[in-house]
Amino acid sequence: MRQLRIFFRVVVETFIGIKRSGWSNWLVISILCIALTIFGSILQLTMSLKSLVNSWGSQVVISAFLKDNFEPREVAREISQYKEVRLVEVITKDVAWEDMKKSLNVASISNPLPNTLHITVNRSEDVEALAPKLKLLSSVEEVRYASLMARRINEVRHFFEIAGVVVTSALTAATLTVIGNTIHLVIQARQKEIEILSLMGVGHFYIKCPFVLQGAFYGLISALVAMGVLLSVHVFVVQPYLQQQLVSFAPCFPQNWGYNIAQTFAVMALLGVAVGAGGGAWTSGRYIKI
Repeated sequence: MRQLRIFFRVVVETFIGIKRSGWSNWLVISILCIALTIFGSILQLTMSLKSLVNSWGSQVVISAFLKDNFEPREVAREISQYKEVRLVEVITKDVAWEDMKKSLNVASISNPLPNTLHITVNRSEDVEALAPKLKLLSSVEEVRYASLMARRINEVRHFFEIAGVVVTSALTAATLTVIGNTIHLVIQARQKEIEILSLMGVGHFYIKCPFVLQGAFYGLISALVAMGVLLSVHVFVVQPYLQQQLVSFAPCFPQNWGYNIAQTFAVMALLGVAVGAGGGAWTSGRYIKI
């Protein structure tokens, strides 16, 4: 019961601090909201493009040409056990020869084509990992795939990952600075009150926790506003116009290439609260000497 009263009092002190901050509250929330909106937009774009790149990469097919003395379906079952493999399609030499004769005017000669396996991987980076394994199989005579395309897809995917980390780090540092400065002003305004509480023997938790909760409050409110902005853009711009236009313009685009916006909102909420609380904890620890 005593702990509950202390927690209730800490919450009350948190809202007292927010009330005393006055117009600074709106300044912090506005700046943090802008930062989270930019972060969420970049995260949504980065993950959507990464999803698109991975979708393209998973469509890269490895062609494995088999030796004549091996049964293609048995080899296909063996290859399908690899963790990188999503699908194995068997193209027998007879089927390939019949297709060739239908499309081309082929002379009446014996079938020179080998049995072929078309192997689809789970991810773009699996192409480079799987191809050397296939070359080592005694049943495989030759392996062909678009190596340059697979390499370029992996490079694009890595670029988006690195860009996301860099932008997130920069925005987090800027947000921590803004929150820290605001809470520092609140600490200065309540300096005498804090000194009196310290002399009375009040614990560190009771004195510092309201500033941590104040920062978390800033982060939560800013994240909710930023979510509203991104949701509006997603519903009224991305879905009805951008995504459908891209799919209709380029049929090779997958239908569901967008990154799940709910995951973006979850990351934004966690980041907003964590950065806000972290800024409050850092500032209170630095400027409150008990």
